[in-house]
Amino acid sequence: MTSSLDDQIAQLEQNLKNRKLALKVRSCQVVSTTCDKLSSPTALCFAVGTGFFIGELSDRPQKMEPKKQGKSKSGAALKILRIITGVQTAASFAKHL
Repeated sequence: MTSSLDDQIAQLEQNLKNRKLALKVRSCQVVSTTCDKLSSPTALCFAVGTGFFIGELSDRPQKMEPKKQGKSKSGAALKILRIITGVQTAASFAKHL
């Protein structure tokens, strides 16, 4: 009975070692695949576009200019046009990568 129990323990220890090795190999594969996907041109362009978009929408300090009488609608339109231009620039840059 003792040898059977010893054999079972040895088998379980071997199974545990095999699972640990398989887990280590799989984690290395996942890290490698993730790095490849995140460094793809599409992902990088998406990150750049998102950065431009957030930068345009964020409340950063404005230049000191004399106050105007009223807010014009052209300011919002210019902001939207700048965002669109930034996205188009990022897209054209991505085509060349």
